[in-house]
Amino acid sequence: MTEGGEAVSKGEPVSLTKATQKSQWRLPVWVVVSSVVAVAVVATLWLWAPWVDRSPFTAFTTGVAPGEYTVEGSTPGSCVRTAASEEETVIYDEDGKRLASGRAEREGERMGAEFGDWAGDCLIMTRIDNIPGGMGTYWSEWGGGDRTEVEEEQLRMTFEEHREWFKTAEKPR
Repeated sequence: MTEGGEAVSKGEPVSLTKATQKSQWRLPVWVVVSSVVAVAVVATLWLWAPWVDRSPFTAFTTGVAPGEYTVEGSTPGSCVRTAASEEETVIYDEDGKRLASGRAEREGERMGAEFGDWAGDCLIMTRIDNIPGGMGTYWSEWGGGDRTEVEEEQLRMTFEEHREWFKTAEKPR
C-alpha cells in the first residue's frame, strides 16, 4: 500500500522513543557514598589514633656505675658515683626538638646478690617529668654524649620495673 508515494507497512509498530541499552554496569549510589564515608572514617582514625596515650608522662631512666667507681652513700645500701654524677638526661623527638630533661639523683642503690652479675654496682635513677606522650620513639642523650633511640614503652616503665629488669639482664662484657 502506498500513501503519497511512500510505502507504509502496517505490520510493525514504530516507536518514537529511542531505546537505551546499558553498556556498563553501574554501582548503586549508596555503595559509592558508603565506601567514601568508610575510607574517610578509617583515615581519620588512623591519623587521630584515639587509642594512643598522648598525655604527658614521667619517665624513669636508670644508669649503672661499676662498683669500683662508687663510694658508700649517706645511708646503708646507698652509693654515690665518683665520676660524672648528676648529669642531665635530655629527651628529644625524632626531629631533634628538645622535649624534656632531668638530672640523675646524687645517690643510688647498691645492687645486692639478687642482681647477679650486677651485684656491687650502683643503680642510679633519673626522673624526667612532662614528656609529651604518643610519639612512640624518642631519642635520649646523657651528659651531652651520643643520642640513643628509646621506645616510649621503655620510658613509661616505673623505676621498680627498671630495677626488676636488672635482676635478669646479662651484664655486657
